[in-house]
Amino acid sequence: MKKTLLLIFLFASGITFCQSKEYNGIVKVKSDKTPLPGVNVVIKGTKIRTQTDFDGNFKISVPDSLKILSFSFVGFQTLEYKLETEKSIEIFLKEDCNIDWFDEKLIGFYLNSGLVNNPVGGQFNISFTPNYNWPTIKTGISYQTNLKENKFLNAYLNFHHLFVSCDFNADINSSLRNLEYDNNIELTAYSVETSLNFNHFSAIVGLSTIDYNKTSENENVNSIGPTFGIGTWIGQPFLMSVSAKTTIYKNLSEYQAEIKKNYRGFYGFLKYYKVNAFNELSLGIGMEFWY
Repeated sequence: MKKTLLLIFLFASGITFCQSKEYNGIVKVKSDKTPLPGVNVVIKGTKIRTQTDFDGNFKISVPDSLKILSFSFVGFQTLEYKLETEKSIEIFLKEDCNIDWFDEKLIGFYLNSGLVNNPVGGQFNISFTPNYNWPTIKTGISYQTNLKENKFLNAYLNFHHLFVSCDFNADINSSLRNLEYDNNIELTAYSVETSLNFNHFSAIVGLSTIDYNKTSENENVNSIGPTFGIGTWIGQPFLMSVSAKTTIYKNLSEYQAEIKKNYRGFYGFLKYYKVNAFNELSLGIGMEFWY
């Protein structure tokens, strides 16, 4: 009798221990909420699995002692979902991203002309990545002149693709601007900026310092000011980038804008620069090569 009772107890305990609940649900693409067929649904820590059907639906029996489902599919980020009391669930998978930077090994040569004050000029830029753990380093210099008293130099050193994720990356940009105009204006400015890039849009914030002298009016400005700007990339069919920023100093403001376009291996740009009474509109064309 005792053995019979013991067997009954063990059998009942086994049934209790092996109890499971059936869960059902649907898996969708997060970006457009469409059902996703063929998704692997696995009870974490086991080999128990199923797949979503053509309409993204699934059913799976989960032992009470297990609480986590893993959802995976090629091209999407794997998601682990903790089961609660709700037996009908809705899952959204986010598309994975493999980011390829096509600017990490480039050399560019440009001819440019200032349409207002400095008709002769050129630009050279190069980008490289020391190793896979480093950001892309971009550096370059442009120079324009009227072959007399005017000259306008712009040099930069940038670190691109820091803090990279699928929807966000950041750049750190530094630049030097040196201007001599009409034996009247002399300017030297330095900037350090951060560009926060969200998909096709960028927010630019930074700090600049300027030493500005205008001889005719005995005007001198030596000041530090904040920089603010925005940028965007326009895809097919235009394939162009657009950016604009301004720096506000004491009694002085500096404005910069650029449009850059790619067409069959050639690159063209239109740049605008203004500080007080001086302004320049520059047009350039050139080529960039991978190496």
